[in-house]
Amino acid sequence: MNKQIEHFLAHFLPEIARIGIQVLSQREIDYGLQLRLGREGEQATLNIYHSEKKGISTVLGKGLPSQLKLDLERVCEELAEPRAPLHEWESWIGSDECGKGDYFGALVVAAFAADEACLEELRALGVKDSKKLRDSQIKNIALALYERFRSRIACVMIKPLKYNEIIADMQSRGQNLNDLLAWQHGTAIQKLLEAFPLTQGVLVDQFSNSRKVRSLLKARKVSQPVEERHDAERDAAVAAASIIARYQFLQQRESMNRAYGIKFPLGAGKSVLKAAQEFADKFSLRRLAEVAKLHFVTSRGVRVKDIFDPPTDK
Repeated sequence: MNKQIEHFLAHFLPEIARIGIQVLSQREIDYGLQLRLGREGEQATLNIYHSEKKGISTVLGKGLPSQLKLDLERVCEELAEPRAPLHEWESWIGSDECGKGDYFGALVVAAFAADEACLEELRALGVKDSKKLRDSQIKNIALALYERFRSRIACVMIKPLKYNEIIADMQSRGQNLNDLLAWQHGTAIQKLLEAFPLTQGVLVDQFSNSRKVRSLLKARKVSQPVEERHDAERDAAVAAASIIARYQFLQQRESMNRAYGIKFPLGAGKSVLKAAQEFADKFSLRRLAEVAKLHFVTSRGVRVKDIFDPPTDK
């Protein structure tokens, strides 16, 4: 077992034992260790990873939220190794996106303008990486952010029908999804720069190794430094942006659910193909562009339903 993981467990195991959580089983996995944990009938899976770049990271298994998972998340956060700050700006803009890996629904980018004065209030609202929050928490925090910091928020949403038109045009010119994301990030960021001209820097959750947002904003004569970093959601401004982006994505997906009478699943797995076929059978294959990102490989699996039943021998 990796020595850093052993060191983490030396602190983690006594802490969870103190609050009544037991280790039911453990096994080694690629780059780490998987624990199956339980307490009073509740169970959860926790993966513990180590890498030279990120150090120790923990991932809770998917499933319904529970008090056990909330307690495990708290313990992991308390034991997380302190990391160097992402920047030293006193006023800055963070941006993040949602919907990039989802076949159904919009592509959303949000940006948030933060400063030292609002950090305490962001923490009090529970602002953190949206991937660590339940949908109900995201909604509550996002609504609070809009109520208290509306002028500090910029959001660029592209719904499926328009998305498919734009992507088709970009692909014909040798561009791709990352170019579209760069445009969305740049547009949201520039809107906030106009409102907050004293901003000292911009932090973007990195989605491309080519630093496309930095290049785009430089071409647009933006003078502030632009950093694109992995794991940028640990920054308060990027975390707030991630919550807003996720909230807007979920709202648009819920609107589609109501409009078409279909519960559109997240992601791009088998359940997504099933829903895509259901939509095509109900509304036609042509109209799939209204709800889905057609360039996903999922589209290849959708079949046109036969108009006539095949003849049968009697």
